Amino acid sequence: MPESAPAAIPPLNHAVAVPQGDAVYAGLSTDHYPWTEVTADLTLRQAQGFTGVFDAWQKGRWVRFLWTRGTLLGGYTHGGQPVPWAVAMQGVPRARISLAALPVNVTELLWATRAAPGRPAPAAWPALKTELERECFHGLLVSGLSCSFWSFGRFLGGALPEAGAPCLLYATDAEGNRAQFVKFWQELLQAVHRVSPLDSVWQQVAVRLAGDHPCLDPFAQDISFRGGQLTIEDEVPVREFRPAMNAALRAILMRLGLRLADVPVGALRERPEWAASGLEVA
Repeated sequence: MPESAPAAIPPLNHAVAVPQGDAVYAGLSTDHYPWTEVTADLTLRQAQGFTGVFDAWQKGRWVRFLWTRGTLLGGYTHGGQPVPWAVAMQGVPRARISLAALPVNVTELLWATRAAPGRPAPAAWPALKTELERECFHGLLVSGLSCSFWSFGRFLGGALPEAGAPCLLYATDAEGNRAQFVKFWQELLQAVHRVSPLDSVWQQVAVRLAGDHPCLDPFAQDISFRGGQLTIEDEVPVREFRPAMNAALRAILMRLGLRLADVPVGALRERPEWAASGLEVA
């Protein structure tokens, strides 16, 4: 009989460790720094455009809140369950609290992977590094209590595993989310197309990038752009078209003399696919 597929690993049940190089405070007690003062401080920081993470924990209970550029992404606990601020204060009234500023891309990774299921890494560290780079891994690499952050196959920060240690991967680019990724890129290129028509520049960019990203080969037509409409054929996996689309969009914007900030993308920036796109550079 064929072997059954391994059971999916549930989402994280602990708040993974984050880089503490820009910690504002760590391990403060709300007995001495009351919730009213914490709330006032965070409200001020939000108005100043704060990006980072706030953690509170008490006797096995924990909650984490994330901001990016002054916007509250939300709060969550075990398995990514949402937790409003008022509930957090009631749930851990005598908490230890920490606040740390983080790069935008690390913060968005934490948010995007808050409820992502895990999977065993195909190799132990450090042999795994080559695989993560080849697959353009975008997510969290967790080993015990250590966690490192990866975007587009690039190490962003955090604690790397010990040599030989088994690891778990929590990624945002699973094939199960393929339809959402395709729709995201279609809408993003349409937004750019409304600013400056892309049909001709797409062809030029696709030809130039096809050597590194074969799915962009205009003769194969695996990915095409005509009349403002992006088409990605079903046989092109996410791990191939996501880095290809990233490279293509960067090249298009450079040719057009545009910045991504110049494109009115609306609510696209708030979607989890944005964090997984690899477009943000902190």
